[in-house]
Amino acid sequence: MASFQPRTKDSSARELVSRVMSPRIAVIASQGATELCQANHLPSVVDLFKPFGEKIDGRISVTVLGSMGLPSVIDNFTLRFTETDQVEEPDQKTAQKWLAEVVREAAHGFTDPFMIKSREQVTHDYLNAPPERVFPWYSRYRDLFFSTGGVSDHETFEHPVACVIAISSLSPDPINEIHHLSNMSTPPIVFEKTFMDPALLKYYVLIHDCSKGNIDSAMETLEKMRRTLGLHCSILKINSVDPNNTTLPKDRNAKYWTRSVAQSKLMAMGQVGKDGSTITNRSSLSSINSTTASGTLVDIASQRSSTSSPVYSSSGNDSPTFSQNPIFAQLGNDDEDGTFDHEPLSLPPTENQSLALDMLLHPEKVAEPYGCCLSDDDISGITQLLKEMLAQSIVPYMERNIAHWNEQVAASRKGIAGRFRRYFGSGSKNPALQQSPTAGPNGGVIYHHASPEAQMRKLADWAFMLRDYKFALSVYETVKKDFTADKAWKYYGGAQEMIGLCHLMSPQPLGSKNDADHYFESAVNSYIHKAKSPFFASRATLLCYELFKQRNMFRDAPITLTRMTADSSDLRNGLFLEQAAHCYLKLPRPQVRKYAFHMIMAGHRFNKADQKEHAYRCYAAASLVYDSKGWALVDDHISCALGRQSYQLGKSEEVLDHYKKLLRESRQSPQQQAVYMKEFLSVYRDYTNKIEADPLRETFPEFPLPVVLGSTARIMLSTSQSTHENSEAWIELEGGTRNSSNSNGGRTVSAVGEHVLAAVDIKNPLQIPLILTDVILGCEHSTSTTTFTVPVDPAEEAHLALYDQQSPTFEGKVAFSAFDCDRIDRVILEPGQTRTLTFEILPKQEGQIKVMGLHCNVEGQVHAYKDIIKKGKRLNTTKEQMMSQVYEEDKSLVILVAPEMPLLDVEFHSSPEMLLSGEVCELSLEIKNRGKKGLKNLTVRMSHPTFFCIGEKKDDGDLGLYNKGESNMATETIQVDNSLQLSATQRILGVVLAPGESIKIPSWLRGEKIGKHNFLFVFSYESEQHDSAMGVRTLRHSVAAQVLPSLKINAFTRPSTKGLNEFILGIETENLQTVPNFEFLQISSMSASWTIEAVDKSDESEEYRSIAPRQTVFTYYRIRKSEQAVAPVVTPERFTAKALEKLVIGQEKLKDVPPPLDLQLCHLSTTGSHINTTSPVLRYFSRASRLGWRQASLTSQFVSIPATIDRRHLFSVYGSNDIDLALFWNIPKMNRRGHHYIIGINLSVQQNPFQPIDPVDELDGENGETETARRALYEQTMRDQAALVQALTMNPHFRDESPVKISMRSEDAVKHNFGQKRLCSTSVKVVIKNCSWNKHIAYTLEMLSSKDPMVPQNPPGVVDNNPHQPSQGSSGSNAAAAAAILDSTNPHMNAHPFFWSGPTFSTGYLEPLAEVEIELVACFTQYGVYDINRWRLAVQVVKALRKKNVATAATNKSSNNKAGGSNGASKLEEDAEKEEEQAMLPPATPQGVGKGFMQMPNLAHYIQVS
Repeated sequence: MASFQPRTKDSSARELVSRVMSPRIAVIASQGATELCQANHLPSVVDLFKPFGEKIDGRISVTVLGSMGLPSVIDNFTLRFTETDQVEEPDQKTAQKWLAEVVREAAHGFTDPFMIKSREQVTHDYLNAPPERVFPWYSRYRDLFFSTGGVSDHETFEHPVACVIAISSLSPDPINEIHHLSNMSTPPIVFEKTFMDPALLKYYVLIHDCSKGNIDSAMETLEKMRRTLGLHCSILKINSVDPNNTTLPKDRNAKYWTRSVAQSKLMAMGQVGKDGSTITNRSSLSSINSTTASGTLVDIASQRSSTSSPVYSSSGNDSPTFSQNPIFAQLGNDDEDGTFDHEPLSLPPTENQSLALDMLLHPEKVAEPYGCCLSDDDISGITQLLKEMLAQSIVPYMERNIAHWNEQVAASRKGIAGRFRRYFGSGSKNPALQQSPTAGPNGGVIYHHASPEAQMRKLADWAFMLRDYKFALSVYETVKKDFTADKAWKYYGGAQEMIGLCHLMSPQPLGSKNDADHYFESAVNSYIHKAKSPFFASRATLLCYELFKQRNMFRDAPITLTRMTADSSDLRNGLFLEQAAHCYLKLPRPQVRKYAFHMIMAGHRFNKADQKEHAYRCYAAASLVYDSKGWALVDDHISCALGRQSYQLGKSEEVLDHYKKLLRESRQSPQQQAVYMKEFLSVYRDYTNKIEADPLRETFPEFPLPVVLGSTARIMLSTSQSTHENSEAWIELEGGTRNSSNSNGGRTVSAVGEHVLAAVDIKNPLQIPLILTDVILGCEHSTSTTTFTVPVDPAEEAHLALYDQQSPTFEGKVAFSAFDCDRIDRVILEPGQTRTLTFEILPKQEGQIKVMGLHCNVEGQVHAYKDIIKKGKRLNTTKEQMMSQVYEEDKSLVILVAPEMPLLDVEFHSSPEMLLSGEVCELSLEIKNRGKKGLKNLTVRMSHPTFFCIGEKKDDGDLGLYNKGESNMATETIQVDNSLQLSATQRILGVVLAPGESIKIPSWLRGEKIGKHNFLFVFSYESEQHDSAMGVRTLRHSVAAQVLPSLKINAFTRPSTKGLNEFILGIETENLQTVPNFEFLQISSMSASWTIEAVDKSDESEEYRSIAPRQTVFTYYRIRKSEQAVAPVVTPERFTAKALEKLVIGQEKLKDVPPPLDLQLCHLSTTGSHINTTSPVLRYFSRASRLGWRQASLTSQFVSIPATIDRRHLFSVYGSNDIDLALFWNIPKMNRRGHHYIIGINLSVQQNPFQPIDPVDELDGENGETETARRALYEQTMRDQAALVQALTMNPHFRDESPVKISMRSEDAVKHNFGQKRLCSTSVKVVIKNCSWNKHIAYTLEMLSSKDPMVPQNPPGVVDNNPHQPSQGSSGSNAAAAAAILDSTNPHMNAHPFFWSGPTFSTGYLEPLAEVEIELVACFTQYGVYDINRWRLAVQVVKALRKKNVATAATNKSSNNKAGGSNGASKLEEDAEKEEEQAMLPPATPQGVGKGFMQMPNLAHYIQVS
């Protein structure tokens, strides 16, 4: 058997181009030859030859002019056989319909094997998959598309190269029959066109029937034909009857012809459709005159045995279409393909054409016994005949013509001389060579076949057929210039196309990838925009794309494919866009989003081409990529397209799935969303009718409307407010109550018979109104108090119960066995509206009720169930929980139903909506017990404790507010808790409140801070029954108020010149209101060491008692050290320093709190009596304000202290030198009263609270630590907690100041007579005080005369930081600087000098809080006013003196006591003597351990001498 195999569909791109551009052979057969073929069920001789001509095995030698005339070998040559009446192109509309049906049929039952979603899924399997596996319709379209071409004026690939005349050996007169076939007077119309060259090679085939004729007679006829017609004659031996009568299947050879026969039938039908008439048994012959050396072809006959009208089968799709649904009929369909004048892409259902298409699409199903009588020798004979014809006749014929045209035409056209010859005439006598091109269609030109341009084009085409690409390229480049000059754009586009193909077909690598694409771009533009030839533009694109693929040029291929989008053929553009999409996946770095984008565009074009399955497939592939991107508009477009395509394909369930994605929040217009909703409801109604289901009883799964906001869903008792906001604040408040909610797991506790409210927020995400009906909660009940044991679906049970209970008398309640639940009849949600639905649940049995979801009917046509999903607290304990988002189970939607319990209801009466800053309003808190048991132990926790004071209900007594005292000046002492804490839980009721009873408790609200505030309260209470299973119950309550500005108060202090323990206080008060006048009632001070008093009587005048609107008033007061104050044993500063030291050392766990502190209260009233600030309400507000300020300041000052450390064990509320002020006022005309606090005035010397404690201090010897042991402990601490120590010691919020204050006392005026005594002297006392509570200092005081400079050259006790600099008087610049300092420090220069008498330089040592007085004498020589405040004080922090001796004596005493006896007594006597001796010695020089300070006066002290 012959080795011939049918051509495979996955051949290389080079073979594809060679096959498409191969020589075309026309065939004319006699009636006897045709009948011999029909005996083998083959329609014609063309069908007999065609499959074997597609791939002629073996090597053919060809002379290649591009290689200097050297021979070359061609493998697998191709010959295309055709009937003479099929040389022209078929009807393009009919051809497009064939192509559409081929593409449509290939989509049936196709499943994407790869489902690309991301770059990771572009696997090796996908990249190496054959096209038949990924997109089989493209390969079928491409092959059929190339077969629909015909002769064209601009190229000769479709022009026949030769003509085969076939006769039967049984013909009685073969030679006459050949002449008869050649002598017909009517030539084919196509050969009458000027661009067709009638000169063809004639090849004669004698077909011999071996089963009927005599072979010898046949050979004689062949010899006679060769003598008469020449050597281009051959014999073909075949059988019309099975020679061996074998039992082999009749269709054993059908595989060779099935596809080609079907294609031939379609081409014949296309020709009939183009002619517009049906022709059967066509036998008209045509004559073509030839003057070539091969002989004269008189007539060429065109005969077909059987043809039929152009018919086509329908798609057979019985699914509903949009036009069948009234909703979709209103919308209409996308635009149809403009190529077919909006006709559907389906052919008339004719049997023959349907059969031909079925044969072409499914050749494996065809049962026709093609070649049933042919043996293996017959098939081998056919292949041998074609090989001989090619090698001995066709190729030599083409080579001779190529050489001739190259010598006669091409060579003379090259170079400059050839260009001049073209324009100025060649002098040839051949009229054809001198003819000008004629006008063609679409404004183009047509060259005569004998013109130089046409012959050069034919020369290049034939060289290309023989695969001489280099020579063909040179000819194409030469002739395209002529085409450009003549504006022959179709010819120009064809030349550009072939130049690009020559580059890509050449085995050499491309110089630049853009070179080839440039030629194809120019060709496509010329074909489409100028020549109006979309077929050739598509052919150029396909060939370029295939060659790009073979060269892995996938980055350039999409540009080539998308260039055809200007074409009007939607089917072709859909295919090209799909191929472009796949090219993006085959890049080195796949571009998945570009792939999806091009798939969307391909789906759109497929939809316009009525390729519904392909459109659905493309949109589905794009949806896989965009599904997780969150691009709403893209998702909506894809979902809408998929929904409509699914509807037309009859996929009802998929339609619903796609359309429900459109019913969500998006940026679509309201009109578009209304269309989506209308379409969905129509489709759902059709679907439920189809499955015979009730749409209001059956739940639509995962319906997107409405949106249920599960995170805000909450359960409330019927007495609760809607307090779902500020959930974190509520949780923080409830965390410190006595609430047993922790044991209940966050469940809401209710009792049998108590109404519980369930609030659910729902949202309409659309921009159109949404109507909901029959809205009810889906709840689950369990008799267990720990788990849910109900096995049924509670949500569905609720819905069915609601559905079954509806009746004309339905009142809105749905009754269940364990509870009753509300039903909302109708809810209208406006566009984008969020609405809270409140349902009342009445428990009837003990156990648990869990709110699961929400049932509703949407637009009265769809029943939806929405789960209420609420996440619990995020878990962040283990590593797995930290790496992922894990939440604990939320039980806030669970109602724990307990036996009968008390039920609290609270209400604030007379609560103002607005109040002034500092204003105090009296309220009334009403407590009600709506439960069935007694209520006790009522407590409350507040979010704003500085705003509210709630009293405790007692049998008698008065809480008091602004109570009046008896005298104008009042000073009293109270003891306060100095620990840094405010009772978080306040007890407000100590008695049992019986069921149904109510009580009112006085409360006060003070405007502490300006702004809008929402005050949160958590009340907790218990049942009077001790064995109650519920324990503590809580109730949330909130009150809102706005605080407006009233007074703006600023306070400042400065030292007084009258003493070290006095300060002047100034208060600036501005009335921010525009109407009322504020009246001052009283100012009160609270301090442990200081009191306040008026500076003079002017402060009591009316001018300072009232402030008009927008007016500012300054008032001044004197602050003195209180003589009644008693210093505590452990001051707050000492406690803080000791606590910080313990924190740093880590010696023990901090557990001490500051001891109570005595505060001095001083009141200055502008009326006849003062306000008693010790009343419970005012004491509460005062402590709450002070505590809030203190906690805020400590938080900002000590950020380095870990949050786990309880600050109550480190700091106190009040300091020893702190003073707070309370300013009381009223507005008489508006009956408003209030007070402002001025908090945080500190009159001590500023220093860091982290201070070292004296190691020998008698108050710090608890553990018997020595200085050496403490130093060693500090060293170890510095190594372990260096960061904490560094942060405490270098705290930027504290700056150490000099602990020493100095004051000068003298007479203000001195009377002296200089006539009697020339020198006036007066006594001056200088008081130096150490204001530090823990530092020991050494000082050096130098009194300066009027001539001495204030700035020293090197101050004593202060180390010079830059010893290399010259001294003050060493240079002029330093002197100028000293003078500047002198002027700035002492602006009041004396007109006359004065001097000091006696010692002017003194040193000393001061213990903490100690002071010393130095007496001096100032001397004056003239009358005048003198500033004697001229001194310079150097201060150095030093170690303590002499205490070490005392400590040593104590230690020795202790050791002697242990020893006992007379030796101990004698030792004590010796120590006492040593102590007396040391006391007689001069004081030791203190050793500096801290910073040094230099002080100079900044105010003047004047003495008038007169």
